[in-house]
Amino acid sequence: MNKKLEKYKEFIDEVVSLKGAATSKWVARGLYPETKENEYRNEVLSSLSAAQREEIAKIVQEAKESGMHDLLAFLNQECSVTYQGTELPYEPFGTELNYDFVARSEGDKWPQ
Repeated sequence: MNKKLEKYKEFIDEVVSLKGAATSKWVARGLYPETKENEYRNEVLSSLSAAQREEIAKIVQEAKESGMHDLLAFLNQECSVTYQGTELPYEPFGTELNYDFVARSEGDKWPQ
């Protein structure tokens, strides 16, 4: 497989590995880091049930992934992407960066 295609796959997989939101985990457990700035947030979170916190945590996670998706869509339309010194091919599988991000996030295998 050519180097550019390998780097494309590495790039997408690296982006997928970054999709977890620490804030989502904090919301789910009901506790942001204990700082003065987070006192009110922690107060609000402590007033919610575990099911409510879990639902809000899902919303927070979806918001992060949506932002990543939108950035990849923008890069795909408006930019060329260089990753670790290699210019990535444009839509090597006939799909956009953001589509490949979603597919890999859902556990799809790379096309042949």
